[in-house]
Amino acid sequence: MQKILSLLSDSKFHSGEELGEAIGVTRAAVWKKLKKLESIGVTVHSVKGRGYRLPAPLELLSDSALLASGLQPKVARKVVFETESTNSDVKQHIAEGGDLPVLVTAEHQLNGKGRRGRQWASGVAKNVTMSFAWRFEGGPSVIEGLSLAVGVAVARTIKKLGVPNPGLKWPNDVQIDGQKVCGILLEMVIDEDACHVIIGIGLNVEMDSEFMAAVDQPWTDLATRLGKVPSRNQIVAELTNELVAVCECFEEGHGMKHYQAIWQAHDVLFNQPVTVSSVSQQRVGIARGIDESGALLVEENGVLVALHGGEVSVRRR
Repeated sequence: MQKILSLLSDSKFHSGEELGEAIGVTRAAVWKKLKKLESIGVTVHSVKGRGYRLPAPLELLSDSALLASGLQPKVARKVVFETESTNSDVKQHIAEGGDLPVLVTAEHQLNGKGRRGRQWASGVAKNVTMSFAWRFEGGPSVIEGLSLAVGVAVARTIKKLGVPNPGLKWPNDVQIDGQKVCGILLEMVIDEDACHVIIGIGLNVEMDSEFMAAVDQPWTDLATRLGKVPSRNQIVAELTNELVAVCECFEEGHGMKHYQAIWQAHDVLFNQPVTVSSVSQQRVGIARGIDESGALLVEENGVLVALHGGEVSVRRR
């Protein structure tokens, strides 16, 4: 499917015969591949006598384009068309002793995970679905607050693209004007000597409103905010470089303390009345930012309480 989508990515008409010759299959096999593309959400226009085309040009991710966009060569790279989960691919890479740091990015993710077991919807060749892994020699204590620093990395990347006002909502959401644009999920793989952290990121670049109809919270995408579709290769390269800088900072022992003020400058809940819910309790107070470990500070009856991560949701009252 990747080959035929690449041929169609210029949004020009291509005959079934031309496509078949290019990828070495029959016209009937071309038709089946096009139907498979449509089944996963790719719109293909068919006009008798002219052939097949996409409604608009499409930029596909590639190793060469990522490097040309400035991605640091020291990062191992795997660009795949379709996968169950980029986080799972990274876990396998670690288990096989692959080079780190590593980036895995996919055009289509079948079973991506969000927070609290939710599925992350990403479409096909429209958004950014990526996982990045780093080996920390200092163990789990070194990475306290890392997920919040990753939010800063995403916010910085979005700003570089020209979106002036990204916001961070504790613990892991990136928003623009109260609408979610990015989700972050961290997973740890711990062995005797080190802690491997897998950073999963789903960033809305060009979402299909019909595809997102079932999403139960306000959302937005970068194309809507910028008035054009930005380069996904450029986004992935910039964001990966930001993640390298974050992980180097934590590895050197500076940790969340280095990012606390930057995170709070983007805090969308600061000084807002909030309800913080977990499985065991519900707390009501005023959000007062975060501490040096990344814990949410909530003022309850004049007393500051530090609430740490876990299955916690935050909603304005």
